[in-house]
Amino acid sequence: MAQTSLDLPFFSEAHRRLVPAFRDWTRRELGPYEDSEGGDGADAKLIFQKLGQDGWLRHSVDAAGNATGRAPDLRMVCLMREALAYSSAMADVAFSEPWLAILPLALCGSIEQRLHYVPRYCSGSQLLAFALSEPEAGSDVAAIAATVTATHTGFVVDGTKTWTSNSGLADGYVVFGRMPAQPGKAAITAVLVDGSRPEVILERRLRVLSPHTVGTLAFRACPATDHEPVIGGIGGGFQIAMRALEVFRPTVAAACVGFARRAFDEALARCKERRAFGRSIAEHQIIQAKLADMATRINAASMLTYLAAWGSDTGSQEAGANASVAKLFASEAAGAVVDEAVQIFGGMGVVTGTVVERLYRHVRAFRIFDGTSEIQKLIIAKHLLNT
Repeated sequence: MAQTSLDLPFFSEAHRRLVPAFRDWTRRELGPYEDSEGGDGADAKLIFQKLGQDGWLRHSVDAAGNATGRAPDLRMVCLMREALAYSSAMADVAFSEPWLAILPLALCGSIEQRLHYVPRYCSGSQLLAFALSEPEAGSDVAAIAATVTATHTGFVVDGTKTWTSNSGLADGYVVFGRMPAQPGKAAITAVLVDGSRPEVILERRLRVLSPHTVGTLAFRACPATDHEPVIGGIGGGFQIAMRALEVFRPTVAAACVGFARRAFDEALARCKERRAFGRSIAEHQIIQAKLADMATRINAASMLTYLAAWGSDTGSQEAGANASVAKLFASEAAGAVVDEAVQIFGGMGVVTGTVVERLYRHVRAFRIFDGTSEIQKLIIAKHLLNT
């Protein structure tokens, strides 16, 4: 069995060299944030800045050639996200939310946009947010109602976005809206909005089980940025959103692997020290069976995750389907592993603040965020049926 994801056959020497150093960095630098539940985003922003200042964010985009628009090294991003999730949900949030926001620019932005935004992301000096979902348009992206209207001076955004990361904190928002008089998906356009504009109104910060900094934002006749506000051209927003989410999904699976590995390690240590009926519970076959099931799920989830990331990096035609397979299986598997860890801990497993109790709350959201398990099944079926 693979003891770590790096034991799998998908990685280069660069991955094998960098990732142990990154894991050491997370243990050394991010320990103080392990029990953070800060939905206000303050801790997440500090971690994001640390990741930039210490040079780690540049490994998550094509920073060396940001004028080329090449896709990121997705295996590296997944390895980073797994390590961060193993550390804490807060560390994962701090990295993943800004990374999703930079993807539309890194993948589809103009040369000038990439040269402007990517280095600022890499340094941790500019926090962007991805504003796609709406109260009546979550998984159904084509149903978004926010508008992007061309004026004689630029573009204006009107509408409400929810589940937006870093709401009220972001320096800028990648906003997806509908161009009036354009049909269907072709109407959706992605624009950049300055987060300091008074027309960007934080209506509500959402309190959720995991420490995600999400909220509901209103854009009230809000001007887009003055210079190059449109990403990927008029009407390109739907394809940009779908592309970004497809690239993002294997990293969601990687975070789930990180959560599951942490839960397994906590449970393994606990079952060796906890005693029942005169011996450690690790000696009871029913506990051994639980550990075997947990390890099997983790190994399968890891294999599917890095198969999807490898496929994306090598241009596989199955990359989209594999991304959904990985996200579906890993999120469901992580939920099962964490649940068993709580069971092994017994009463201590439901004491607020213990590691497995936090994981139990934090991992649940991953079967919903970034495309529910049900949506992943539909995507997989479409690939199978070629529809």
